[in-house]
Amino acid sequence: MIEIGETMGDLPTNKIVFCERSWKTPVSILAFLILVTFAWGAYLLDNYDEDGFFHGADDLSVGQFLARNIAMPDVQRLYYTVPPAVVGVGGNGVNAGPVASGAIVGANGYVITTMHSIANMPDITVQVSTSAGIRRFPAQVVKTIPAHDLALLKMQTTEKFLHFRMANIQTVVPGQQVFAFGRNMAGAPLVRQGMVQSSDAPLAVGTTQITHLLRSDAVYSWEQTGGPLVNAQGDLVGINIAATGPTGKVEGFTVPASVITSHLQDIIRFKTPVAAPNVPPTQPLPTR
Repeated sequence: MIEIGETMGDLPTNKIVFCERSWKTPVSILAFLILVTFAWGAYLLDNYDEDGFFHGADDLSVGQFLARNIAMPDVQRLYYTVPPAVVGVGGNGVNAGPVASGAIVGANGYVITTMHSIANMPDITVQVSTSAGIRRFPAQVVKTIPAHDLALLKMQTTEKFLHFRMANIQTVVPGQQVFAFGRNMAGAPLVRQGMVQSSDAPLAVGTTQITHLLRSDAVYSWEQTGGPLVNAQGDLVGINIAATGPTGKVEGFTVPASVITSHLQDIIRFKTPVAAPNVPPTQPLPTR
């Protein structure tokens, strides 16, 4: 203890000894690495998909988007990824709801639906789900295929859309798991998980006998008519037709992707998967 009046001249002084090595270079490197880490994190957050609406994915197919963002898509992920490529097709009235569903098969706005759904419809509107809500685009008929009840539409817009690539139909066999999508009268998506029951099934639509169809119990409602049947990779297996059976119950048919491609490849350059990946068993989806 120092008494009052004592001199402090003889007290020891605290000398802090610094390392004589240069510290500026490693600190600069560390600061640079921290900045790079934060920049990379910001990039990932900006480019990560949002449920339903996918920034930067408007030129991709559903299957490409799934492959880009997840290694193996599960069923719930499929439910959120497919609906933006599923549209409602209806008339041009202000409050007109969709009379059928459709599938976007080209980034520039090509849509496939059923021909009987738009028969005698003077003006056609395609309703697309976007981050800003439901948007309506006028559409024109590009081509019809009466033998398979198909119609190809083109939305009158220069915008780009998430769309379907065509499944390898050779890999579609009875017992395979599939998902039938559509849009209801309010424009909300609906889906049912089911199985391919048979292939090369016939169906009479009016006076037309359609052949080379798939049968599936995933189709349960007229609202799925014109909508896509997809596999677990999000690829288009075909376009659905909901028919009323002899007992009054809905029976599900699908015009397969191979038939669609053969009829429309002169207009659209369809995307196809490079290889079919092995997909683990999936869990049932709730009916929407």
